[in-house]
Amino acid sequence: MKIGFIGLGIMGKPMVKNLLKENIEVLVNDINKESIEEVVRYGAKDSTIQTISNEVDYLILSLPNGAIVKSVLYSGENNILNNNKINIKGVIDTSSLTPNESLEISKVLGEREIKYFDAPVSGGEPLAISGELSVMVGCDENDLNEIKNVLNPIANSVVRVGEVGSGSVVKLANQIIVNTNIVALSEAVVLAKKFNIDLNGMYEAIRGGLAGSSVMEAKFPKMIKEDYKPGGTLNINLKDLKNVNSTADTVGLTLPLSSLVKEFYKSEVSHGNGLNDHSGIIKYIEKINNM
Repeated sequence: MKIGFIGLGIMGKPMVKNLLKENIEVLVNDINKESIEEVVRYGAKDSTIQTISNEVDYLILSLPNGAIVKSVLYSGENNILNNNKINIKGVIDTSSLTPNESLEISKVLGEREIKYFDAPVSGGEPLAISGELSVMVGCDENDLNEIKNVLNPIANSVVRVGEVGSGSVVKLANQIIVNTNIVALSEAVVLAKKFNIDLNGMYEAIRGGLAGSSVMEAKFPKMIKEDYKPGGTLNINLKDLKNVNSTADTVGLTLPLSSLVKEFYKSEVSHGNGLNDHSGIIKYIEKINNM
């Protein structure tokens, strides 16, 4: 099996490395040449869009937004579909899109008889590195085993949640839960700081109780160390929260908590902190409390 991979960011690079560990041939493309050089040292092949289109069985995308996904696949000047000899059987899109974007892309690819797997991931950089990502897939039920086989080196869980577009909906739901939890954790830590509580002790005291969560395990230690090197940036999560709001608007839903959390993120990004890890939203809570 030969795989193409486009998008070598925080998530994409470790995913490629895990594919290579399984001796899978991986052809890569990205605008960041340093990222390409890094994965080439592990055995990936630096390739053009046309070569990827001609040679790979499956294409995996890990890109910032739907506009870039569409540009790479069919709307940009140099795109995957601009080729009469496409070999690709399926596109596995791990990017975070809106459901409508996923449906549009699926329709366009379907006209060229290419399957589209709406397959966003959760777990951040740590689980991308360990190969234990959770993948929420929107696809035809009969195609699930096909995608599981491709994603086995990078994912611990691959669950079909419905047809194309469903993966994007579940990813947005995931982001509501993650980001509101991070804000709640931030408020709890700021309260503890105000009373000079030992944060390491607090972490040990509450992590095993009802307040304990994967979010706490991943983000509380970063807040204690004030280490905001990104595993998932404020920029990316603000984009996801905007997608939550726009998607809710299409069906007339009011999601007040998500809207409020989005404004917190927007504020931090506007202050130049968009490349911080999303645990860095605690700086917003500290700022409004003059801490």
